[in-house]
Amino acid sequence: MITNKEDFSRRKLDVSHSHIFGSMVYCHISKDIMKMLEPTIEWGIFVGCTKTPHIYRVYMPSLRMTVTRRDSRFDEEKAMRSFLV
Repeated sequence: MITNKEDFSRRKLDVSHSHIFGSMVYCHISKDIMKMLEPTIEWGIFVGCTKTPHIYRVYMPSLRMTVTRRDSRFDEEKAMRSFLV
C-alpha cells in the first residue's frame, strides 16, 4: 500500500524515528537539576511525541506526571517481549 505522499514524491517515508507506545524510556538528568550522589538517569514510559522532532512525551511514575524529554534511550526489546507473551 502506498500513501499519497509516497506516490507524489516517489520515495519511501522515513519512519526510523518511530518508537513503540508503552516502551520503557531512560531519560538523562542534566547536571543543573541533579544533586550530588543522585542517579544520572530516570526511567519512564513512552506515551507519545511532540510536533518538534526528537522530543518525546514520557510518563514518569516517580513524579506521577507526563513530561517532555529530549535525551532519551528506548528499551523496545523489552516492550516487544511483553507484547509477544
